[in-house]
Amino acid sequence: MSKEKVLSIDSKFHFSCHPGLSCFTHCCRDVNIYLSPFDVLRMRKRLGLSSGEFLDRYTVSLIGEGTGLPVVLLKMDEKQDKKCPFVTPQGCSIYEDRPWACRMFPLDKCAEYDQFTILTDPSRCRGLDEPQELYVEDYLKEQGLLVYEEVEAIFKLVSNSPRVLSEKVVNPRIVQMYYMACYDLDRFRKFIFESRFLDIFEVEPEVIERIKDDDLELLQFGFKWLQFGMVMGDALKIKEEVLQEARRKQAVQGS
Repeated sequence: MSKEKVLSIDSKFHFSCHPGLSCFTHCCRDVNIYLSPFDVLRMRKRLGLSSGEFLDRYTVSLIGEGTGLPVVLLKMDEKQDKKCPFVTPQGCSIYEDRPWACRMFPLDKCAEYDQFTILTDPSRCRGLDEPQELYVEDYLKEQGLLVYEEVEAIFKLVSNSPRVLSEKVVNPRIVQMYYMACYDLDRFRKFIFESRFLDIFEVEPEVIERIKDDDLELLQFGFKWLQFGMVMGDALKIKEEVLQEARRKQAVQGS
């Protein structure tokens, strides 16, 4: 199959990856693996690490050239052919919680909705020569990719919004807040409960209880907070008394 061929959700392609292939685990080295917020959550929970420990030990943070927002990459092992720290001769040691990019391989998602291409060719990935034939839609389900669409829907809305894409973020405070809410959830939880956050925003008591212990709830709440600050000012509600105080101060300054 040509690398340039565009596949739809109901297209078929040949692929199977298993230890008997001569290229097995070769795709797990010397490659940039970008981690989504849900990736970081799943991987660090699998390893029993705090968000800060995982980020320090296993990731590198860069600033997106176009947006000015931070992106997180998996840190490859420089002492061992730049291979993934979780790959073994038998395969991935965290396979059930592997990153989105690893689940998607060998497919690559096009900018157009529900269109895909093949990232590589059979000379590099022998799995593309395997007889097993798959529908793209079935492969996405089998690889556990659909849950990402649900969990990270608001995150994608924020990071791909016209406002964010057209106005590069230059305020370091916004960059830090974005990184914290998306990736460093333990620090974000402290920020919510140890700052004036809950004095400013109206947050339902049941939501407060859930985000105390549930990291997935906290992650999605963080996305909503970013949506409020960066895209839609009504994504969260500021308490009426806070708004009144702000209006009062503005009136005093204007008099």
